[in-house]
Amino acid sequence: MSRHDPLRDHARPTADRINQLIRRLMGKPASRERTAEWERLLVLWSEATRDGVETVEEAA
Repeated sequence: MSRHDPLRDHARPTADRINQLIRRLMGKPASRERTAEWERLLVLWSEATRDGVETVEEAA
């Protein structure tokens, strides 16, 4: 069974959305999985804020 990915439906999540997920993640116990998710979210955040411009979520 696969894990639910809250960003799956968002091709280009906003930095605000990613920040929400990072804050929620930090409330979980330290683990290898949390570390891997932290890294993934940081990459997404970096992409969303590249060149100082946040990416706007596309309407579904």
